[in-house]
Amino acid sequence: MKNLISRQITPVIAAIEQTGVPALRGAFSIAALALVLVGILIFRRRHQLFARDPTVENDVPEVRDDRIQLLVLVWGGLTTLIVGILIDVLRA
Repeated sequence: MKNLISRQITPVIAAIEQTGVPALRGAFSIAALALVLVGILIFRRRHQLFARDPTVENDVPEVRDDRIQLLVLVWGGLTTLIVGILIDVLRA
C-alpha cells in the first residue's frame, strides 16, 4: 500500500513543480521589485515622513530615530527574505 501511494504522488509533485516554478518566479520577482520601489519611495520622502511633527507631544530626535530604525529593520528584513526566496526559486 505504501509503495502504491508513493508511485501515485511522485507524478503529481512533478506536475506541480513544472507548472508552479515559473509562477513562483514571476510572483517573487514582482514582490521583490515592489519592495525595492517602496524603499526608494520612502527614501525620497524621508524628510516628509520622519521630520519633526509639531502636533505630536514629546517628538524628540531620539523618537524619530527609533521610528526610522524600526522601519529600516522591518523593510530590510522583508526585502532580504523575498530576495532570498527569489534566488532559491530561480535556482530550481
